[in-house]
Amino acid sequence: MSNRRYPELAGKHALVTGAARGFGRAIAMRLADEGVTVVVNYRRSMSDAAATVEEIEQRGGKAIALRGDVGKEKSLDKLFTQIADELGHLDILVANAAFGVPGSLVEANEHHWQVTMSASAWSLISMTQRALPLMKNGWGRVVSITSDGGQKVIPGYGVVGPAKGALESITRGLAYELARKGVLVNGVLAGLADTKSARSIPGADQVIQHASRHTPKGRIVNGEDIARVVAFLCSDDAEMICGQFITVDGGRNIVG
Repeated sequence: MSNRRYPELAGKHALVTGAARGFGRAIAMRLADEGVTVVVNYRRSMSDAAATVEEIEQRGGKAIALRGDVGKEKSLDKLFTQIADELGHLDILVANAAFGVPGSLVEANEHHWQVTMSASAWSLISMTQRALPLMKNGWGRVVSITSDGGQKVIPGYGVVGPAKGALESITRGLAYELARKGVLVNGVLAGLADTKSARSIPGADQVIQHASRHTPKGRIVNGEDIARVVAFLCSDDAEMICGQFITVDGGRNIVG
């Protein structure tokens, strides 16, 4: 496409997890606009994933939809085998998908903890392990998506908060280990958006309304805001950014 901002991404292959809707969908669309062939990963929303692929193709991009549960090892084995068979190599991994059990920490149980940590934290290690052999020619990008809950208390977030904190620590650890191999690992700390996951938190309406009123930019973030920063982190312009999280929240964190 003539409006590509990062021509070096043309011809690359990317896996975007949880790409059927929300942030993941916007990220998949933006990378496809840059000439990246995108694996639109989904867990349950097959029709939404197919719609994302269709729109990408209508805009002149390339994409395939592949099912995979990031919290299950066997499912990831199948997903990455399909990627190897379909595309041959992988250049970009965007760890957007997350699954957790919100609520109260004192009411959480071990099952809630295991499910949330597997899908929202361990999955980054597990997917990176599988992606590395597919990253060729000393070039790769891994981008994780986190939220405020990894650094501060969000009432009702429950075990999702600790999982996000673990994700951020894993991102920094992987960045250290992989930088000399040409694989850059960074993250985006996404501010509050009106998404399905945000709506699962108790009192979501009030939280969203409050954030909208108190964000310096005058609105909460949307998927395109996040997607633009992900594309930047995948580009050569971000070559010396390593193990960092870029906060995209319209300035919400700088005010009380």
